[in-house]
Amino acid sequence: MTNADPAIRMFSLCEGMKWSHLPVAGGIYDQHPLLMDKFQIIFQTRAEIEAKRQQEEERKNRHAKGGGRVAGRR
Repeated sequence: MTNADPAIRMFSLCEGMKWSHLPVAGGIYDQHPLLMDKFQIIFQTRAEIEAKRQQEEERKNRHAKGGGRVAGRR
């Protein structure tokens, strides 16, 4: 992760510490606004990816269960 965007590096660091420590005294309010904007983009992207994964998992589960059809009927 040596050439990663600083926002991604900071995000990974904070997430790895389970958000218990932020690297600058004063916490999140002392962070640069651009960094916070980039964090928001990361959160949104991750939420979108997770929603797509969940939809795919639900689709697979419905398909595995027969798609709601009653067994034995045609």
